[in-house]
Amino acid sequence: MSQDRVSFRAPKGTRDVVPPESWRLQALYDLARSIFAGSGYAPVETPAFEHTEVFARGVGETSEVVTKQMYTFPDKAGRSLTLRPESTAPVVRAVLEHGLHRGALPVKLYYAGPQFRQERPQKGRYRQFLQVGIEAIGSARPTVDAEVVEIGHRFLRAAGVEPRLKLNSIGHPADECRLGYGRALVEYLRAHEADLAEEDRGRIDTNPLRTFDSKEPETRKVMEGAPVITEHLCPECKAHFDAVQDLLSRVGVPFTIDPRIVRGLDYYTRTAFEFVAGGLGSQDAVGGGGRYDGLARSLGGDDVPGIGFALGVDRILLAQSDDGGAPRPVEVYVVAVGDEAASPAFELVTRLRSAGIGADLDHLGRGMKGQMKDADRSGAHFAAILGSDEIAAGEVTLKDLEAGAQERVPIAEIERRVRP
Repeated sequence: MSQDRVSFRAPKGTRDVVPPESWRLQALYDLARSIFAGSGYAPVETPAFEHTEVFARGVGETSEVVTKQMYTFPDKAGRSLTLRPESTAPVVRAVLEHGLHRGALPVKLYYAGPQFRQERPQKGRYRQFLQVGIEAIGSARPTVDAEVVEIGHRFLRAAGVEPRLKLNSIGHPADECRLGYGRALVEYLRAHEADLAEEDRGRIDTNPLRTFDSKEPETRKVMEGAPVITEHLCPECKAHFDAVQDLLSRVGVPFTIDPRIVRGLDYYTRTAFEFVAGGLGSQDAVGGGGRYDGLARSLGGDDVPGIGFALGVDRILLAQSDDGGAPRPVEVYVVAVGDEAASPAFELVTRLRSAGIGADLDHLGRGMKGQMKDADRSGAHFAAILGSDEIAAGEVTLKDLEAGAQERVPIAEIERRVRP
């Protein structure tokens, strides 16, 4: 591109969220805060970039996220930094750094904000994408697994998405559990290596579980006949998984067991789950999560268990059954008829705003017809019309823009009459 030309498009794989969708986005964030905080989860903010080691050690050096998708760059001192591709590792890093795990347990936190991955953009998936999520750190009991899953399910339903929950256990990285399964899986993959996609053959030695996440048709066909982890769980992991299923059943959260759900990051242990929704085509996942009992240790901290989920806000907005109606931040639109009404209209708008009532007015000098059209577009419930007659009488003509009825009311009573 020449130096004197500027592209006014957002970078590939990113997007602007503008009204009216931006109202839906903020409503979704507000809903997340309400539901998560109401379950005992406190907000946490972590930097948009971290030392690369946080993800290399936490997410896994052989994971696709680390090897192919991260935005990594050196700072001026030569330190390697990475835009966060996910938030669980940063949240655990923050818990360890600030010693939260040495206080009351479990540490229950929620977050909302952008993540960054350099992958092929597609419907509902961007290189800068938005997530909300929760993390419960410090308990290994199945009750916290069930709590995390139930909160995610309840949030999605409240957001207008009817989720389907896929549930699995990927065991614990011990010889009698996942290592034993790993040997059986490697043996199967070796026997079918020629039928795997070329890029998946290398995973046999580095991370065979990742073959379940492959998007390549030939690999996916091979994996249909692969041994499943649930047939290799040790007694302790099986008991934990049985307890999680029982708890979810008790509180009415429906699920299906999908032994091929392994999630895309290396830190997961035991419970793994995914929420999917209709109307999204083949890319139907709206989020998921699982237990990560070894993550804190891999980051150099104490051996602290944890579990959480991340939900894709962009996907949720696509999957919502309806837009829920845009919020009504403006309750009253003040219409000024004639130049002499401009100042009283501004005074009235300011008075309504100071009373906590959303209000707006025309700033272009349009006539009454144009202002009434703008009042309709604003989503306001009422139009408060001020002309010379109203000003002289100390009144306004208050029109209900939904019902169509209108009446003259004293200006002194306006707040009481329009308050939602």
